[in-house]
Amino acid sequence: MAPDWRRFVASWLLSLCFIIYGCGYPEVSSTTYELSQALYSACNRRSDEQLLKVFEVMNSKRAAGEISDREFEWLRAIIEQARAGEWGDAQAEVRNLMNDQVKH
Repeated sequence: MAPDWRRFVASWLLSLCFIIYGCGYPEVSSTTYELSQALYSACNRRSDEQLLKVFEVMNSKRAAGEISDREFEWLRAIIEQARAGEWGDAQAEVRNLMNDQVKH
């Protein structure tokens, strides 16, 4: 099989996996899930003060090794969305993160 053909097949299989399994968030720690709940509440209330509190807790949990850098970055991106005034989009994104934790 030629290299271009292999790349095509690999891309096709990867696309098929995304279609079948979706491309949501992978499993997160229980601490990240709890932070997600707090972030959802902050977005729902449109509270900059609550966003700051969630961010401070996120920093301490990451420093303590209770959440991964990847989880921290997901939550940070959602906070930035909310801080930019995109409260509804941020709330929807954190809801997606939480929904992706439900085992089917």
